[in-house]
Amino acid sequence: MKTKKLLILLLTSILTAQTYTVGDTLTFKVSGLVCSFCAHGLNKGIGKMDYTDKNNVFVDINNQIVKVVILKEPNIEETIKVISDSGYDVSRITYKNEVIWKKEK
Repeated sequence: MKTKKLLILLLTSILTAQTYTVGDTLTFKVSGLVCSFCAHGLNKGIGKMDYTDKNNVFVDINNQIVKVVILKEPNIEETIKVISDSGYDVSRITYKNEVIWKKEK
């Protein structure tokens, strides 16, 4: 349990140390996207978050990625939770072509 709390604290500190620019894009590598229904569900769920909207969420089923245009300071942890709660697995997040989060194996 202590390891899990430490991992969450470390993840939070790493993600909050990042500065983001409005109009830039976060790219989530997501496993399990197979149909347009999957894409619509994720677009709707992530689009309700306060740092973006449904017009700024782009789901690419073929490449298994979700791109989110930042409209204000993003909540990465909550986005991972929305994706995971929808039944998909986030393996990596990139910002400005740099990996900012990677799932431990």
